Amino acid sequence: MSRTALLFAGLLACAAPASAQAPDRMGFELQAFLKRPHPPGTEVHLFLRGQDAALARAVAGSGGVVKQRMQGLVSARVPVERVAALAAHPAVQGIEFSLSQGRVLNDSMRVHNRIDPVHAGQAPLPGGFTGEGVLVGIIDSGMDLDHPDFQDAQGRTRVLRYWDQTYPFDAQLTPMPWGYGQAWDSTAINAGLCPAGEQPGFFGHGTTVTGTAAGNGLATGAYTGGATGADLLIVSSDFDAPNWKATVADAVHYLVSQAEALGRPVVINASLGDYLGSHDGQDAAALFIDSLLIAQPGRVMVCAAGNSGEFPPYHVETLVGSDTSFTWYTYKPTPNNFGYGVVYFDVWADTADFSDVQYAVGADRVVPSLQFRGRTPFRTMADHLGQLASDSLWSLDGDLLGVVDWFAELRGGQVHLQVHMQQPDSNAYRFRFMSTGTGRFDGWGASFFGMSGMIASGLPTVAQYPDIAHYVLPDRNKHIVDSWACSEQVITVANYFNEVAYTDVNGNAQSVPGTEGDLVPRSSHGPTRDGRLKPDVAATGDITFSAGPLATLASLIANEPFKVAPGGMHMRNGGTSMASPVVTATAALYLEKCSRATHLEVRDAIEGTARADAFTGTLPNTGWGRGKLDAFAALVLSNPMMDLSVFGDTVLCLGDSVLVSGPAFMDSYLWSSGDTVKVFYHDQPGPLSLVVVDGSGCLGISDTLQFVQVAPPPAPAITQNGSLLESSSALAYQWFFEGTPIGGANDQTYTVDFTGNYYVQITDTNGCTANSDTLFVLATAVEQVAGTELSLRPSPTEGLLFVDLPAGGTAGRWWVRDALGRVVQQGRVAEGVGTFQVDVSEQATGTYLLEVRSGEARWMSRFLRR
Repeated sequence: MSRTALLFAGLLACAAPASAQAPDRMGFELQAFLKRPHPPGTEVHLFLRGQDAALARAVAGSGGVVKQRMQGLVSARVPVERVAALAAHPAVQGIEFSLSQGRVLNDSMRVHNRIDPVHAGQAPLPGGFTGEGVLVGIIDSGMDLDHPDFQDAQGRTRVLRYWDQTYPFDAQLTPMPWGYGQAWDSTAINAGLCPAGEQPGFFGHGTTVTGTAAGNGLATGAYTGGATGADLLIVSSDFDAPNWKATVADAVHYLVSQAEALGRPVVINASLGDYLGSHDGQDAAALFIDSLLIAQPGRVMVCAAGNSGEFPPYHVETLVGSDTSFTWYTYKPTPNNFGYGVVYFDVWADTADFSDVQYAVGADRVVPSLQFRGRTPFRTMADHLGQLASDSLWSLDGDLLGVVDWFAELRGGQVHLQVHMQQPDSNAYRFRFMSTGTGRFDGWGASFFGMSGMIASGLPTVAQYPDIAHYVLPDRNKHIVDSWACSEQVITVANYFNEVAYTDVNGNAQSVPGTEGDLVPRSSHGPTRDGRLKPDVAATGDITFSAGPLATLASLIANEPFKVAPGGMHMRNGGTSMASPVVTATAALYLEKCSRATHLEVRDAIEGTARADAFTGTLPNTGWGRGKLDAFAALVLSNPMMDLSVFGDTVLCLGDSVLVSGPAFMDSYLWSSGDTVKVFYHDQPGPLSLVVVDGSGCLGISDTLQFVQVAPPPAPAITQNGSLLESSSALAYQWFFEGTPIGGANDQTYTVDFTGNYYVQITDTNGCTANSDTLFVLATAVEQVAGTELSLRPSPTEGLLFVDLPAGGTAGRWWVRDALGRVVQQGRVAEGVGTFQVDVSEQATGTYLLEVRSGEARWMSRFLRR
């Protein structure tokens, strides 16, 4: 059918060529949203790119409110009728907006993930941990406040804050600066003043997620979650909100703000997400969340990887070359985000990978046979960057097949290209996105996401259709959810089978397909668009029993009892939604032990201790990440190094002490002796241990040292025989002259050389010492022990002393002692030397003793230094 070329009238204001158009910051989805009817006072969430201070002024001038801001980004609420004017403001360099909606994505659970030994405080942990003192924040579909697993033993709620984003504005209850929904604290909840609960239509998703993370099992004593001692913060997400990811960023902002006000660490679980987007963690929602996690320690976020592993392939990665390759997209009838039949898809790339790519849209007739009908002109992103543009798609016969609308925008170092065609000539055509040149790009799309899907099966052969040789097939790679799930700051979790056989509420045996311990096929695979590993770790999801909404449990018991656990208070669930809160619980246990740990420390501990088995294969990989969660190993890894140093013996002599030291760089020390320093002198018998807290707030407890105190030996007695002094028997000896130890005087006997005061110190087998009484000795002569006189010349000497040994001298040693008996010089005598020199010029004036020993022979003689 031939028709006049028309621009997309609903979105484009005029038919001027792209080069003549003013910059446009609104993509097709935002413009479609603005065309809808809106009640007076409706506001919309927008992410704005540009200089943040200028953006904040522009938002205020438009009657909007800034919720968050960071360098280059602002998150705002703006009246719908003012959005178009704001988009034209020169401060606005770009707007992120999407109509894609969010999706909600235990006893054996605790065993598989090794949480039970953490609860029990199994060695080498310093004690048991249950998440006490930590806040677990849940962003989900709400939860049942009346379930006993979320109350304490006195029936008081464990939920300290509850924000339901779906509730209308209330001047008293709407939290600011977010400006929508209503919030309640624990006082209101305990008083029965909080009407919020599990949102209908989500089948208890939020309640089961909360129970897996932190249910305390008070309902039946079974099916407890991982962080049973934690308190709860709840955000019930408005999944229908336009630009829904902005509300999740708001939820994270709210949760960390509440945790900061309460002065407690927080772990946030997000078992929800959106499968569409750039999948690189560089979108505004992810960047705002990153900034909140980085801002201070004690904040961790965990999320589900997604459950699209068995979806039809909806991702395509095109490596662009000189041949013209293509992928077919299909027409999407209503219902969709536009309200009319449309061909709509988008692609993402790094700017450097897309600048040399040329692209076009073509059409192929399917019946009665495949036939290429025509294409638009090829474009590059430079042709229409930041502007809406259109091309007519003419058939080879001159018929107008449709009008293709283009919008390309930069987002930091990435480019986002949107392709839109309203009501093409035939909804049975296949529309090819064609590319040539150099580069690469990725796209995500499927009819079940409300947009055009890709053809992944039923393709002709090359013989049937030669062009198919250049077809790029969609795949199941990069199927994880978008945004925060692709952030390096967030822990993203895959799902493996928890159990496949169980007993239901009626005592009947039940089973589900699968192999316990194996990866669940629907668990989404990574990596990210830019090739980083995701998911990070895997935990149990299918099948997990957890707390359920009481009304849902009653309905299931009546109609589907096979889904309810014995006791009637817990229901089964699965998916990465159930795996994520297992890791959330582990992070809460970690933060109880290490309250000042950063999100990266917690992430690295969880990833670094993940385990491999026969199911995981070689790790890491894009299904399992780093491997299976091992909560116990992660917490053990946080134990500070607790090496204690004893500079001496643990056997203490009465009255003695020994220097003891703990590990370095701890924030605090507490010894069992009461000392609070790293190093101190210890003098008490019995056990000694140390408790430390490191820079992350991690508690460490040392092994126990045992000190024994023993009595010293009896004081020795000295017997004098002329110049010979002899001690009573002992293990070791040290003689002293005038209070100074005499070098080399370590025998039971000592021959006196100088007049003065002498005593001996003995040592027993325990290393304890005792001193004799002091004895005054008058030295009347110097003994020539070897019987032959030692000749010294000159004496007195001013420096150089010549020593004549007896004839036939043998090798030996010599010492010079001062008047206190201290050795001040020493040296060796070579074999056969009769005379040697000693230079005493550096000694002070006074009387000295020269001693020479050779074998058993000993000679001594005094000399004077002047």
